Amino acid sequence: MQIRQLLLTSMLGTLMACSGGTAMAQYQECDPATFQQKLQQDPGVLLDVRTPEECVSGVIAGARMLDFTTSDFKTELAKLDRKQPVFVYCAAGGRSYRASKQLQALGFERIYDLVGGMQAWREAGNPVVPPGKATKR
Repeated sequence: MQIRQLLLTSMLGTLMACSGGTAMAQYQECDPATFQQKLQQDPGVLLDVRTPEECVSGVIAGARMLDFTTSDFKTELAKLDRKQPVFVYCAAGGRSYRASKQLQALGFERIYDLVGGMQAWREAGNPVVPPGKATKR
């Protein structure tokens, strides 16, 4: 059994070495506490993918708003720095999940998705701010 395990480990190492040296995207689904902790440890782009109407009720401080439903969403995503971590959230988690998959396809290296979105963020008692000066567009 140990020999089999060693062979599998060796084969996996060889496959990874042959992948051309490109970094694999790190995608992590996070609960609100983990999302906040990662954001503090490794600041990057905080991306709110809700509609402007949804953002009126409040955003996470420092968020950049980019409406997932717009026709130029993917084009705008592609303008972001792929080397910076991207923290993405929406209202309940569906759009941020789909946005995360698009970020992976575009070659972003570190993607953190807030599971449960703004709803989970608020339920955890985390602060929100009005959109405006505390946010980026």
